[in-house]
Amino acid sequence: MNSPIQFLKNNPKYIFLIDGLGAILSGVLLFFVLPLYVDLLGMSIDTLYTLSILPLVYAVYSLLCYFLNPFQWKFYLRVIAIANFFYCTFTMFYLVMNLEKTSVICEIYFVLEMIVVVSLASFEWKLTKD
Repeated sequence: MNSPIQFLKNNPKYIFLIDGLGAILSGVLLFFVLPLYVDLLGMSIDTLYTLSILPLVYAVYSLLCYFLNPFQWKFYLRVIAIANFFYCTFTMFYLVMNLEKTSVICEIYFVLEMIVVVSLASFEWKLTKD
């Protein structure tokens, strides 16, 4: 039986699908769902909308890579892995800048999201190694 890493190395387009669907989920949560609970979270709607931009851009990129299935997939996977690390840095910056206003629930949500995204980005980076 193939390991998940071997399967994804043999079928790299699926990691782009996973990344793209995850980015859509993040973007939708940040743009549509979390603003409904802005009073509970303590983070402004403008900040949530700002944070939703990158995941939606990343979703387009990853899904294009999934559908186009580029021959040089490792390069494109490195790009999205670096972008995901950047997204976590960007999110951490916004979280720290709003720390006095945010609730524990908000902080837990963003820390958990960053753990998931960093884990995915690390896995993507590992896939690009020979």
